Amino acid sequence: MRYAKDHKEQARAAILAAAARPLKEKGFHGVGVDALAAAAEVTSGAIYSHFGSKEGFLEQVIRANVSPEFEALDVADEDERRRALLALVRAYLSAEHCECVADGCVLAALTADVARAGDAVREVYQLQVSRMVALIMPALPGESDERRQRAWTVVACIIGAVTVARALPAGAHRDAVLQSALRSIEDSLAHG
Repeated sequence: MRYAKDHKEQARAAILAAAARPLKEKGFHGVGVDALAAAAEVTSGAIYSHFGSKEGFLEQVIRANVSPEFEALDVADEDERRRALLALVRAYLSAEHCECVADGCVLAALTADVARAGDAVREVYQLQVSRMVALIMPALPGESDERRQRAWTVVACIIGAVTVARALPAGAHRDAVLQSALRSIEDSLAHG
């Protein structure tokens, strides 16, 4: 039986999509290759065949899952960019995103794991986060350097707020972390 030319890429993408969920939910050291393979309904050998190692899988999860929702900021109208950024930030800093780790942003779920990973994973992370910053920059007020600084602040603020909020029990403290970060970003955009 012959497979289509893109069969391997499709299989790889399906494995990434399915196995990224338990990786985000349990963390790099909280889930083994067997569990990743089971989530993707493949053998452990398929994980190694497609990604070389568990850390190679983490690298590809970061490469494939950082910032796709931020592509919505790539519009010509400055006001529309700002509205889109606020909508993204509000969704990111929501209780729903905080509670839904497996379906949420890979950055808030795996940044601590990336910090402990090898250089290849960290370089992909840097590339992807820098791409996210570049998408955010045009939605922010100020000159280029000021926009870049503000974009890095937005990225650090949203990832950090969700990470801290997830570490807290549901309730007033968690809500305060998310709302404080949101207000800070909204103020920054309003007062440019």
